[in-house]
Amino acid sequence: VVEDRFDHADLALVLSGETTVRTLAARDLYNQGRVDRILVIPEPSSPTDGELVRLGLIDPSLPPWPERILIASGVPASQISFLPEPADGTIQEAVKVRAHLKGRTPSSFVVVTSKSASRRARFIFHQVFKGDKVTVLSYPSPYDTFKSDRWWSHPRNALKVVMEYQKFLSNAVILLLGLAQR
Repeated sequence: VVEDRFDHADLALVLSGETTVRTLAARDLYNQGRVDRILVIPEPSSPTDGELVRLGLIDPSLPPWPERILIASGVPASQISFLPEPADGTIQEAVKVRAHLKGRTPSSFVVVTSKSASRRARFIFHQVFKGDKVTVLSYPSPYDTFKSDRWWSHPRNALKVVMEYQKFLSNAVILLLGLAQR
């Protein structure tokens, strides 16, 4: 788990996945005055969404959960933005965020992610934004239930750690060999 110490960043970037956990963390950063704006990467649609709409469990006319959570928590709508489309994986998230921010890249942003993905996400964003004048920080959500101490004693945590090492290795190879589209 990697958490950078910081007093203020221009932008909180909420990565997709574990939407509520990550959005609540960004909300807290905003309400503490530690970030000025929030950029959310939308979730890809699920094959089950249509069925849940049909059953009346999802109202497609409502804004996405992150927007609803942030606005209900007092974050002004003018300080919330969304990437225009979802991304497939953290490397693509970083590439799309870089393209989205082109010409108006903040001097600093904090990547809000899960605890187990924090090291990998920070590495990826550092690599993709290498050469840009931006400070990339990591903020794993305190709402994430992952326990880094004695992770091996909990089967789900052990699986997360093993999967993260696999993802980190494959992402590092892709980035260091220049195989990712920038």
